[in-house]
Amino acid sequence: MERYKDNFPRKVNDQFRGNVIQNARMSQKDRETLYKIAREYQQDKKSSEIKHGNSTVEKELKSLRNQVKSQIIGANGNATAEVKDMRVDTKGQLHDLAQDRLNEDFNRIGGIADAAKELSVKHEEQIEESSYYNEINYISGRNFETSYKITYIPHKDKNGDIIKLNRGINGNDPNKPEHITPRDFAKQTGATFVSNASTGSGSQMKLHGQQIYNGQILDSIKGDEYQPLNDRWTLAIGDDNSLKSFPPDVQASEIRNQGYNNTVSGFGPLIVEGNVVYKDGDYSEHSNRPEPRQVIAQLPNKDLLFFSCDGRVEAQGLYQRGMTLKEVIDTLYIHYGDIKFAYNLDGGGSTASVLRSKMLNKVTDNGNKSERKVLDFLYVGKEIKQPRDIDIQNAYADIGEMRAFTQFLYGLFQDWNSINSNEMRLRKYDDYTGLVAMDGENPKKKIYMTPDFFSMFDYNSGRTWFRVTDKHIELHNRALARNFSSPETVKDCNNLEYGGTYHVPSNAKGSPYPGTSAAIVEQHNISYYNFKDASTAMQIAYPSIRSASYKMKRRTYVDGAWSQWFDV
Repeated sequence: MERYKDNFPRKVNDQFRGNVIQNARMSQKDRETLYKIAREYQQDKKSSEIKHGNSTVEKELKSLRNQVKSQIIGANGNATAEVKDMRVDTKGQLHDLAQDRLNEDFNRIGGIADAAKELSVKHEEQIEESSYYNEINYISGRNFETSYKITYIPHKDKNGDIIKLNRGINGNDPNKPEHITPRDFAKQTGATFVSNASTGSGSQMKLHGQQIYNGQILDSIKGDEYQPLNDRWTLAIGDDNSLKSFPPDVQASEIRNQGYNNTVSGFGPLIVEGNVVYKDGDYSEHSNRPEPRQVIAQLPNKDLLFFSCDGRVEAQGLYQRGMTLKEVIDTLYIHYGDIKFAYNLDGGGSTASVLRSKMLNKVTDNGNKSERKVLDFLYVGKEIKQPRDIDIQNAYADIGEMRAFTQFLYGLFQDWNSINSNEMRLRKYDDYTGLVAMDGENPKKKIYMTPDFFSMFDYNSGRTWFRVTDKHIELHNRALARNFSSPETVKDCNNLEYGGTYHVPSNAKGSPYPGTSAAIVEQHNISYYNFKDASTAMQIAYPSIRSASYKMKRRTYVDGAWSQWFDV
């Protein structure tokens, strides 16, 4: 880089003049270069984008200009200058008065504080708010020898918002619903409450009747394919949760034209406009039978009720008879005197009320051990607002799993046994039943019975340790002698099947004291416990008569015949 000339001569001459001219030209050149750089930078980068600490160059320059405008000049004009910035706010804005500047800054700080408070309140509300509708609850009862649950869903939540009743179908194509249990559907959606809904064909994977799902008319089985549908009504659900039923001849398109975007196909209405419309035998041959039932009802204020009752359990002490539709109506009126509408959904083994991932009613499939998969659902639930909601719903789902396992044991127990106040009965006999003690997956001991005997078996030795028949008791395949405190009386002493002690009258066949005295006879089968199989046996006789002339006797059985009696 060329340097300015600084070695000027002491005299003003041509050299002095040349140095000054050269420096002036260099200065002009440098000025033009700097000007060019500044113009290029100004075009590429705005001052508002250039960072300066936590601010920008533009903001800092604005603040500086306003501070300079507000200078107080000293008495000598410029010797002592104090910068007065009391009228410049935190954004560099100049105000006419310092009070105006302070008001601006205070308002800005207040706005930040209000926003922080609003965010804090919002977070507290989210923490306090449940991932489920806590307004939903249920009651339990027992009537007509049947347990039941009634789930109550208010029309609006605590904030005044409608608790929306939704229609649910699993899978990507509502025209081809996927089979799933109501409890699994609740786990997938995080719903507060889930009920089964329509009837349908499990083999064809199609719903019955006039089906509308979120405004879409579905491909479903109609009355020309399945004749019982010609007697069943359609339930329509309004966007405000209002319920209405339509006769079998009303098509889905007409229902949609009346403003209903969702329908289900159960059986038919029980109560309409506060009046009981059901008559014995309506809708199905099963209406008059005691069965598990699922009924949806609505109060005049649009609050919803879901009624679920058990059934098809015959075990004593756990007996669940089920209800007819008339009995369901009577039971609803016990709890709610003013019911505007009620409709009979699919029931039987499909009956399901799931609240917070827990099945409220008892299942009936697979011997009261398994939940039935269905094709569609009615449900209510909240949107997930924070990760904590998922954790809470997973925890409730785990509780539901535990209850389901308990239900499996319940079904296994009641299907296998019946219980009354003082005994447990094994119901599944089929000529054999038993109890097996296990060591992990390995059986160890078994107590079992057949029509002929009761027995205990040891798996380690592979032997029957103990057996009882109607005639004798065996220990390790050897019959115990028939010894009783009052020996049994026999009429044939020659064909006593089992060893033991017997009372033999004097007129019995083979008596040791024929015609003169009764006797107590001991028999011992030598080779086998059964006399028919024994090759050798012996008998010892004790006379009953009070006389010294009568002695004890004995005889032996060999080669299929008894010897004579010999005195001992």
